[in-house]
Amino acid sequence: MPSPIAILTDFGWQDPFVGIMKGVILQRTPAHLIDLTHDIPPGDVRRAAFALWQSVSAFPKGTVFLAVVDPGVGSTRLPVIVESRGYRFIAPDNGLLTYALEGDPNARAWALANPAFHLPAPSTTFHGRDIFAPAAAYAAMGVAGRAFGPLVPSLRRLPLPRCEISDGALVGETLHADRFGNMATSLGVFRHDGNDWLLVPWLQNAEPRYFKPAAVQLDDGRILPVVKTFADIPDGEIAALVNSAGLIEIAANRANAAQTHQLQPGKTVTLLSDTAYHAYLHREETRNE
Repeated sequence: MPSPIAILTDFGWQDPFVGIMKGVILQRTPAHLIDLTHDIPPGDVRRAAFALWQSVSAFPKGTVFLAVVDPGVGSTRLPVIVESRGYRFIAPDNGLLTYALEGDPNARAWALANPAFHLPAPSTTFHGRDIFAPAAAYAAMGVAGRAFGPLVPSLRRLPLPRCEISDGALVGETLHADRFGNMATSLGVFRHDGNDWLLVPWLQNAEPRYFKPAAVQLDDGRILPVVKTFADIPDGEIAALVNSAGLIEIAANRANAAQTHQLQPGKTVTLLSDTAYHAYLHREETRNE
């Protein structure tokens, strides 16, 4: 049985590009094809890197991830196959794999240079069809990484989002809003450990620690409580909560928080621990006396 292939692109559904890639794959292998998303904003490599990181752990080992968000198509950037943590990734070497590979010193990459695994006469504008899709098919059939081309000693990496612990606070940044208007941040990853939260700083080489999140301070000074569910947020207000990926996100209850409260990516956000939040409240009370 061939391995499943999970596909992520910025191609959308208006044009036949995704379907064409699937057709190329199915000419070579009856692999099960899964659509992760094709609604990545055009050329948004960072958003694609996040979506890929968010998805990988949900899949069985051996899955091939075909990720094509490739604003440099036809340029000197390399197409690559990468093996990491029991998965295989087919993608352009433009930083898209940064988050998925972070923390794995044993990841290995090879260039997709062997024309035997391309379509004949590849175009300069549709490597998803001509190079990446056939490579994904052969990878799903178990072709060894070294057969595709020479080793790539290092891959291009995106700058890691900010996630710094300081004085009982975790400082990070807003990342992007999903289709519901929930604004993801780089604050986390949080995991339940009994009745406590264990913080494993996202994409950072830092020791896990217990951290009780109490409030989030936005860059404009607003303080938002940390709640458990969307239903805990009063109508017309926003709050913070731990999302399904373990990251803090800013959300509203049945409303678009990003639009209604003018939340933008790339802004500093600070998560206050229970102790730090009570110290903040004490300072505010003293100031107002």
